[in-house]
Amino acid sequence: MLVYHPAFDVYHGVFRALLLLENVPNKSMPFDALRIVDLYFLFPYLLADFEFPRGAGRRGRQLAGTRSRFNTLPSPRTFVSQMQGLHKLISAALAGRGLIRADALKDGNVERTDNAVPEELLRQATPEDTVLASYLGSTLATIPLLGKDGLKARSKLMEFRYDPT
Repeated sequence: MLVYHPAFDVYHGVFRALLLLENVPNKSMPFDALRIVDLYFLFPYLLADFEFPRGAGRRGRQLAGTRSRFNTLPSPRTFVSQMQGLHKLISAALAGRGLIRADALKDGNVERTDNAVPEELLRQATPEDTVLASYLGSTLATIPLLGKDGLKARSKLMEFRYDPT
């Protein structure tokens, strides 16, 4: 039996990545931050387990009540790990189209170029997608990735104890 899930669709991943990057203040974030934020875009109910920085949690907890259109997840940490290869494909596709900088990607950052995102692509976003991407891009994606107060530690999705500080 063949089952479709948007999380494993490269084209849907390109859509998600662009939507998230368009909502980050400097249109740039570390590759691992994109992986984490993308998970919360797919499964917003997981925000209920996120340790928000002071003052950032109210809206996040409201969005945590948003039911995922894409099912539930047995182990978010395992899922993020399994999705790494797909996120590399998504990033390579975006770099190949000139929508993110290939040189920044080699340094572990996903950074938008000045090339315009096709309008018809962004129009595919539902109002709920736009609200969620705006919050994730402006709040979660701006949290530093590394350290005990970083995005990896707050999300509990990636090992952080050995991060350089």
